[in-house]
Amino acid sequence: MHYRLPPLNTLRVFEAIHRHGSIRRAAAELCLTPQAISQQLKILESSLGQQLFKRSIRSLASTEAADRLYGFVKSGLDQFAAGVIEVTGKPTKQSLYLHVSPYFATHYLVRNLGNFTANFPELEFRMSVGVEMVDLDHQGIDAAIHWGYGGSTTLTEIPLIDDLKVLAASPSLLAQKPINTREDLLQHNLVLPLAKNSLWPDLLEMLGLEVQENRPVLRLHTHDAMLEATLAGLGIGFVSYLDAVKHIEAGQLVAPLGLDLLRHLPLEKTPRFFLCVKEGRPISPVLKLFIEWLREYVCQPEVIGYEPRVL
Repeated sequence: MHYRLPPLNTLRVFEAIHRHGSIRRAAAELCLTPQAISQQLKILESSLGQQLFKRSIRSLASTEAADRLYGFVKSGLDQFAAGVIEVTGKPTKQSLYLHVSPYFATHYLVRNLGNFTANFPELEFRMSVGVEMVDLDHQGIDAAIHWGYGGSTTLTEIPLIDDLKVLAASPSLLAQKPINTREDLLQHNLVLPLAKNSLWPDLLEMLGLEVQENRPVLRLHTHDAMLEATLAGLGIGFVSYLDAVKHIEAGQLVAPLGLDLLRHLPLEKTPRFFLCVKEGRPISPVLKLFIEWLREYVCQPEVIGYEPRVL
């Protein structure tokens, strides 16, 4: 039988666009550029003499013709896949193994992860949590979400969001040592991350204050430990934005110089969360989709509490 069909690759592209409702996400899945995906779609629409999607700047809506066609195309591709499995054996199970900074994991990722994994019911998803960067070569980890300033020579670092900090203190501490002017900061002990950072000297430079050597500093391993120390009045601390807003509204913390003080730091002096992969290592299709999902659904103001500067 002679089959009168459009180019088969255009049907594969169409199925991905319709399923995702997005040219960008279809492109990421198929490891193509959005421009190539759009071109394939134009070829299909020309072959069929039908418009399949209505495009606008912010949305992509399928037409009635596309909705009717989709079921047939998906059924056909499923049959192709079944035939391939029949002659080659069972398909390899998809997997994704991440190492994630504790704050990003608990405050942003885990609570929203079901939105991603629901589209991949067969995905084997694993995640370890830790402050330190791990060796991606020896632990079988596909990628890490790491806190820092970037600049690695051995990793490809994809910026996700800036970690907006709030300089905060407990009301009891401020009752003993008020902060009425920027100079009053110099009278306080500090609560800082144990991880390498330049938050304090960069803040002082921005405020036009001299860096004082030998300041009493309490350096702690995790953000949760820093938050508890700040709540306990052990010093002024740099608290991540969501927690700062929560405890300020509860009357447990005060931002004496304002919530948005550190937003004025240059981006290169602001710690960020990066998704890191080994330099030169190919990014798998499922990891590409995960990165796209992070940017579209997680790294957004309604999730992190502020407008990120890195996207």
